[in-house]
Amino acid sequence: MARKANWDRAAAVYQKVQQYPGHRAGFFARLLGLHRNEGVRSLTALEDRGYLLSEDRLGRLWPFGRKKL
Repeated sequence: MARKANWDRAAAVYQKVQQYPGHRAGFFARLLGLHRNEGVRSLTALEDRGYLLSEDRLGRLWPFGRKKL
């Protein structure tokens, strides 16, 4: 059974990606005091809500924008 996404946590991750672009998911998890897997799980919740991130070949995250629904 899939876990329910925590939107507040996902929104906090997206806000930190906007503030500190170019870092890996683990950096944002540590910044927010989360376990690494909680930070990564938040990334899929963001995509489900239409908030897009770009990941380069080194795994660094960049804000990409919001998908029009």
